[in-house]
Amino acid sequence: MKISLFFIICLLSVKGICQKDTFLFKNQKVTIFKDSAYYKNTEIYNAAKDLKELTKQEKTDDCDVNYQFYYNPLSLVGNYYSYESGETGTIACGPPGNSLEIQTINLSNRQPVSILDIFTEKSILKALKNDTWVKKITQEYKIDLNAINSFKTFLDTINNLGSTKFSSNSFTLLSYNKQNKNVSVRFVGMEYMGFNHYKHLQLGLLLEPKKAYLKLFKNKIHFTLTDYKNGLTK
Repeated sequence: MKISLFFIICLLSVKGICQKDTFLFKNQKVTIFKDSAYYKNTEIYNAAKDLKELTKQEKTDDCDVNYQFYYNPLSLVGNYYSYESGETGTIACGPPGNSLEIQTINLSNRQPVSILDIFTEKSILKALKNDTWVKKITQEYKIDLNAINSFKTFLDTINNLGSTKFSSNSFTLLSYNKQNKNVSVRFVGMEYMGFNHYKHLQLGLLLEPKKAYLKLFKNKIHFTLTDYKNGLTK
């Protein structure tokens, strides 16, 4: 039954997207595979295509392309899709390296969605100022957290310290508490490890959604962070 369903989905989707790809999720608008995803048959990402284009650009007689692109679904709430993207390997006989990031986008227009768009700034700042890692690094650099009164100021401050960088759309949903109307969120930075390698740095935040988004969390959570394999929960 599973095999038949997979082939039916492939036939109904964009031609060729199912080749050597594993089906993960589908609803009326979204189809997600292990290494590719589509919204209303419009491509969101495609690891095989990324590698093909890179190989065409970089491969030479002396230097092969030993590289990998990957994408992992993290959470989907209404049209707000969070996913992990990364790449690793060697190019043009260079040293090995990697990069990775977490992105949240609005599928209807493919534009980034800031954590500040969905959650109240007050709850974001409160959660960040109470985070153990934030306290440690701001104390190390003698930063007064009480003087930070906006999310933008927080990002600007933190991103100028150390080797970890955060983006406003680098977050994903872990769970929603209907009783308290709070959302457990992972806010994720990219930490430089040296030698052209990076890893995730996760901050666990409990946030208050803006009133306009409460109905979305009550009724439109399609999947959350622990539902599919990814680099945050492995």
